Amino acid sequence: MSSSELDIDRFRRWALGNLVDNRNRGLFAEWLVGEALGVIDEATPRREWDAYDLMYRETKIEIKASGRSQSWSQERPSTIRFGIEQRSSSWTAASDEWIPHDQPVRFADVYVFCLHEPVAATNDDVADPTQWTFWVVSTKVLDQALGSQKSVGIRTLDRLASPIAWSDIRKEVDACVDSQQSI
Repeated sequence: MSSSELDIDRFRRWALGNLVDNRNRGLFAEWLVGEALGVIDEATPRREWDAYDLMYRETKIEIKASGRSQSWSQERPSTIRFGIEQRSSSWTAASDEWIPHDQPVRFADVYVFCLHEPVAATNDDVADPTQWTFWVVSTKVLDQALGSQKSVGIRTLDRLASPIAWSDIRKEVDACVDSQQSI
């Protein structure tokens, strides 16, 4: 087989075929939120390890994903925790530079937390936006309420923001961005 006969879609199905897998579910959640915000551009593919996941209205958006089911056998659903650790430096893909921070910070402006609900999960329900719950929280709110805390669970998220459906993501992110711009 020559390189001209390689099928890139075959690679994608092989590498990303199991959407229940934590890495793939996280990538899918980034894409799902990007689609809700209208910022997915195939000409500008996702950048691994960037300081934030999406840019929307000049606002840096961080996507955090988790699921009650895993791709391996479980006795009970997973305990849900999302990482929100502050960092002492951030790498920006666009400029290929490390930005040091005098004090550790959360580099994004807004967080979108994404929880895939079904137990047991399948590719079909991961791909169904109605099977997810979302919370939109500004970094300012995270910093004020949680300080240097490294992770957050559902009960705390429910105190900080109302859970929403996929169809409401843009409206909630817009409200979050607008409230930050009015400060």
